[in-house]
Amino acid sequence: MESPDSIDLMVRFALAVALGAAVGLERESRNKIAGVRTHALVALGAAIFASAGAFAAVDGDGTRVAAQVASGIGFIGAGAIVQGRGSVSGVTTAATLWVSAALGLVSAFGMYSAALTAGLATLIVVTFLGYVAPVTLRKQPRTVELVYRTGMGTLGPVVQLISEAGGKIHNIDLHDVEGLRTLRATVRGLTRTGTEEVLGHINRRDEIISAAITEDS
Repeated sequence: MESPDSIDLMVRFALAVALGAAVGLERESRNKIAGVRTHALVALGAAIFASAGAFAAVDGDGTRVAAQVASGIGFIGAGAIVQGRGSVSGVTTAATLWVSAALGLVSAFGMYSAALTAGLATLIVVTFLGYVAPVTLRKQPRTVELVYRTGMGTLGPVVQLISEAGGKIHNIDLHDVEGLRTLRATVRGLTRTGTEEVLGHINRRDEIISAAITEDS
């Protein structure tokens, strides 16, 4: 592969940094563990390795360099994944780091159209689909049914928990019998994960006798 001149090499590195930073900016806007600098450096590092491996030797093999970069970036991506309380987070950020390395590779190889197209596609996936999926999943109405002891200020905190999880309560029905209250309401806007979190918080309250959130058919 013919070695590029200094100006061409600078353009390739600059494109790698710009694309990596663009992806990182979206991650940083969501307060993720890896932001602009991390993604930009990953893309630049991949571009440097690709350039050194493919252009320094006369018979440089770019595919071998790409395979090594793809394998090596897994260590950085693993650091972005956090597991706790029965859930795993950071998988999307790990994936964007992996993609940033790929963007650095195609930039270093002078595949400008492919780099720009892939960069745009990545931004569409992490931004547009990031909003579409939750909206789609939240259309399913759910029924909340609680039985709890009265006089402990339960209703307000329950409503707040549902609201903080993105849900909206409709058609609340309350029925009191001998110190116990049965609450039944329709909730819209909760994802499955949000439903589980709300139910977990509710069940930790001492006055709760029973709690259930079910999907309406």
